[in-house]
Amino acid sequence: MNKSRPALFHCFLAIFLALVSVLHTPQLQAQRVSDKDIENMMRNLRDDAKAFRPNFESALKKSVIRKTSQEKDAKSLVSSFEKQTDAMLSEFKKTKKGDVAIETTLDNARQIDKLISGLQLEPQVMSRWQKVQLELNQVANAFGITTHYGRS
Repeated sequence: MNKSRPALFHCFLAIFLALVSVLHTPQLQAQRVSDKDIENMMRNLRDDAKAFRPNFESALKKSVIRKTSQEKDAKSLVSSFEKQTDAMLSEFKKTKKGDVAIETTLDNARQIDKLISGLQLEPQVMSRWQKVQLELNQVANAFGITTHYGRS
């Protein structure tokens, strides 16, 4: 009986370690993204943010806040977001870091998301914004940052 206890313990230990490795391995693999891939994701985000801004501004001209200070603030917010995505890419190219820039960009994106959902803009603008959100989420996830906004 004494000989079976250590064998039983080792069996349970082996099963436990196998379960731990199986449960944690996919997470680590999913979060590990190469610097080149992150740079490409950031470039896509920057490019789509630049493409989003003119469509957003055009839609604002047809919105309930047209010709108001709210329209001006909304344009400024989206312009700032576009600049942040560009700065985030530039910083990553230099330092291979982006945590702080991503957090700032996410904060701005949350504000834009609230604004857009309140304005009921045309579907094309909504679709473009959702694409930008998806790309921002992918970049954030590559750094292990969880996002809590959007319609996804």
